[in-house]
Amino acid sequence: ACVKHFAGYGAAEGGRDYDSSDISDEQLWNVYFPPFEAAIRAGAGSLMPAYMDLNGVPAAGNKFLLQDVLRDTWKFQGFVVSDWDAVRNLETHGFASSPEDSAVRAVNAGVDMEMTSHVYRDNLAAAVRDGLVKQATIDEAVRRILTVKYKLGLFSHPYVVPSEAAASVSPEQRHAARIAAQRSA
Repeated sequence: ACVKHFAGYGAAEGGRDYDSSDISDEQLWNVYFPPFEAAIRAGAGSLMPAYMDLNGVPAAGNKFLLQDVLRDTWKFQGFVVSDWDAVRNLETHGFASSPEDSAVRAVNAGVDMEMTSHVYRDNLAAAVRDGLVKQATIDEAVRRILTVKYKLGLFSHPYVVPSEAAASVSPEQRHAARIAAQRSA
């Protein structure tokens, strides 16, 4: 499972998607963090930081969230994947000065995998060469991603067998999925 959107996404100013969240430490630790910690304790394999900023720092570049809380306090071993285009948008937030700076800030904060844009692909090799990112940081991010893939069996059985996939869903599950789809539409 991928737990998202870490953290405070539901408290955006004015109730608007992508707006900033200004949340006290008391509210973070007693209201917003407990469900995330419970999901991690239950075995979630990945986590997605929110798109918005928390107390002035975008979640995709927020060392407090991704290092201090997630890794150091909760000992999360899974991988962190950015929200859609969130690494590239660190520049839009005014938190980073360029795509390279966005990549450096996100990976150093603890984002292991970037979703959709190519900021990591296009900039991290040079950032390592320039000493802005440690090779050990890249190695650790890759280790986390590959460990989850290994646990999922993707190295032993990388392809879906359609007949087995269809048989793995019960008629009750199909019925529940149809009802959920109808209600959400």
